[in-house]
Amino acid sequence: MTRRACLAALLLLAACGKPSGERPRLAKAGLPAPELRLPVLLNAPLPQLAGWQQLKGRAVVLEFWASWCEPCVDNIPHLNELAAKFRDKPVVFISITDESQAAVTAFLKEHRMEGWVAPAAAPEVFKAFRVYGRPHTVLIDRDGKVAAFTSPGQVNAGTLEELLAGRLRRDEGKDADMHADEDKGPDPSVLAEFYLARSSGTATARYRQDHFSARAMTLRMAFNFILGSVDRLDLGPGTKELVDASYDIRLAAPTTGPDRKPEIFMKGLAFAAGLKVSSEQREEEVYALKTAPGGLRSPRRRTQQAPVAFDGVTLKTAGASFAALALQLGERLGRPVLDETREEGPFEYFFTFETRDPKVADAQLRRELGLRLDRVRRKVRVVTVRK
Repeated sequence: MTRRACLAALLLLAACGKPSGERPRLAKAGLPAPELRLPVLLNAPLPQLAGWQQLKGRAVVLEFWASWCEPCVDNIPHLNELAAKFRDKPVVFISITDESQAAVTAFLKEHRMEGWVAPAAAPEVFKAFRVYGRPHTVLIDRDGKVAAFTSPGQVNAGTLEELLAGRLRRDEGKDADMHADEDKGPDPSVLAEFYLARSSGTATARYRQDHFSARAMTLRMAFNFILGSVDRLDLGPGTKELVDASYDIRLAAPTTGPDRKPEIFMKGLAFAAGLKVSSEQREEEVYALKTAPGGLRSPRRRTQQAPVAFDGVTLKTAGASFAALALQLGERLGRPVLDETREEGPFEYFFTFETRDPKVADAQLRRELGLRLDRVRRKVRVVTVRK
């Protein structure tokens, strides 16, 4: 799994309170959905959503996404297809993100989305619908009850027909154990915590607004989870061994106000490991992966998403975007590679990495895939680590 995929799988924002006695504070399959208020709606007949009364009698597909989330973007064509197919039926697709309206509007100029799009969503919405990572899909039946927690790739026409008929099996989803843990509520006696210990084994993580815990995780990976998706890691002398070692990590932060986990994390690393960490957006010269003149060559368009396999030399997929390819190219070229192909996948393709020379890689991409590498200046997130 790539660093960005890990981030997309575990990111969670904020906390919420129960708005009234009529609806649960947290979503649970089989119960009425928590209240839903969205301040802005795009692609919709309504300028905003004031509550479930405006959706009465309709099934709803809530899709929690972000423009920086690669699997989210990869699934847009699939959701577009479903939204178009069910356009004349009582089902509404709402794609919810906490990104600004300006950022989402710019994204929509290059990526068509058939359903309603809700930018600037409050943290309470993410908490209420148990968003432990993105993409995250919650299916609501026509009675306003939560039917299932799932992912966009698992939703198909049959799923929606069952949802509309009220026959969809209740499903708490793969994060059911996290639901149960969250239902217990946070320990009010823990005001703040930083824990770091050397570890080994298989990396696992749990991310909530007030708490983060991980086992056998490298700091390189943790930076993506806690500080945001990292385009470039700038390591100073003597830091690589510490950054690539595995640790058990625990963070706890206040549950009110802005997310304080990044602050606690960086201060804790300075105290415990002597690492000075900073994160910033910076304009740099990077590579952009684009479609070459003449169009794509070997990649074949597919309708379903599929995993990406990488053995250290060859990357293969039966259905994915070119973002995974861009990430691995960046690892080899030592400079971020941004997917700017604007090609709506998913695609079946494979690529064997033969060189670390950007000119040779560009020629290989043109010859085998119909893609090219351009040197451009872009704003990227850079995390700097010094002793």
